[in-house]
Amino acid sequence: MKKFYSALLALLLISSIPALAQKGFYIGIAGTAQSTWIINQENYGLKPLNEVSTFGGSGNLNVGFDFTNHIGIKVEFGYGTLGQKYSKTIGDSAFSRNIKLNYFMIPVLFKYRVGGPVVKFYFAIGPQFNMLMSANQTYTLNGETFDTTLKTISGKPFEVGLAGIKDRFASMDIFARMDLGLDITLVKHLMIEFGLKLGYGLMDINATDYQLKDKDGNYNKSHNVFGGLTLGLNYHL
Repeated sequence: MKKFYSALLALLLISSIPALAQKGFYIGIAGTAQSTWIINQENYGLKPLNEVSTFGGSGNLNVGFDFTNHIGIKVEFGYGTLGQKYSKTIGDSAFSRNIKLNYFMIPVLFKYRVGGPVVKFYFAIGPQFNMLMSANQTYTLNGETFDTTLKTISGKPFEVGLAGIKDRFASMDIFARMDLGLDITLVKHLMIEFGLKLGYGLMDINATDYQLKDKDGNYNKSHNVFGGLTLGLNYHL
């Protein structure tokens, strides 16, 4: 009798594999908690500030198509916050700066999966297109707004500590994006996605008129970088 039940259980497990092996279109939602950085800060020719650990988040809808149980493509439509915090004390002067860059994000990713019928490891790679929606900062000196006035490359005066600074950044950034993680099938059609999301901005995020040289006469391009953990839920049609 035990052999009969064992054989029956094995038959049920084998027959369940095609049901759990999901191909075709799927839609879903996801959220990401991430660490964000700006490589080579632009401080308008002033002394550079020290980076402070900065965290942001993003959320997205996604649409994908699995050509096979292993190969597919995914497009996300999301909104997220990138940026960087800074802090530095020079003598009696305590500087603090917090930049928040809000983007509409569209990554187009090639996705490869490998594993069993329930749990699969995935690797995804592709470009991510970021459109700048808003840019704001809090820039203070000893707790008060840093009100120094400088000039852009074209000679236009600007207030360094102004809150709204969208004009100081490029309207678009393109990322190299890579994801690693697990796809876990809960029941037929329903799948959890959990993994690591990494992105490096390939473009200089500073607007042309604000690409000011430092005290040594050099200009270094600034780049967005992020990395974080993402959790999503997908439904296969």
